[in-house]
Amino acid sequence: MSEEPEQPRTGRTAEPPESRRPGGVEQAVSASAAQGERTLVLYTGGPTGKGARKMLPKLPEVCFVAVGDSTGAALRRAVEHGIPQVIFVGTADDLTGLAAGALVSTEPLGEITAEMGGSPELAAEVGAAGTVRHAYELWEAAGLLGPCGRELCRRAAGVLERFAAGETAADPALAAAPGGPLAVQVVLVDFTGGRMVGMYGRLAR
Repeated sequence: MSEEPEQPRTGRTAEPPESRRPGGVEQAVSASAAQGERTLVLYTGGPTGKGARKMLPKLPEVCFVAVGDSTGAALRRAVEHGIPQVIFVGTADDLTGLAAGALVSTEPLGEITAEMGGSPELAAEVGAAGTVRHAYELWEAAGLLGPCGRELCRRAAGVLERFAAGETAADPALAAAPGGPLAVQVVLVDFTGGRMVGMYGRLAR
């Protein structure tokens, strides 16, 4: 028997108010699919929702779903409906939670710093930062926010795509769903939600 794929989580402890509707996140995804939409935009709430809509003004409102810490449920429902494209918009806190498995630790950010050309001293400082926001500010001050932000997006996108692929492999019914493998793009926005800092992912075929 296949193991159930581990749920991707952002580390947020509650869903944002926008998602507190009958049926919650899963119903919102189903509503988007029922209207024939092929792109689903997931965001964690508040400023990230405003940022997502600003970046993608041509998409109808039904495409935007506030997921809080229910990212896995949204992805599973997207796979069930054969939605080919998911865009996840989040802050550094959100993406760090996804990349690190919901335990929001700055240690992986120190690793990213070193990989993106930061000095050993900077990598150590980022890895020991008390908050993700402080690590983000260290990247910005060092001129590494762009490359480090993109690498954080890459890692988060990998987690989401692996989860979606695991869901498909574990359930023959999902494997037979219309459309191909789920394509994920991840967008990092600043803490106001108003500025895109980094992006990584692929487009659906």
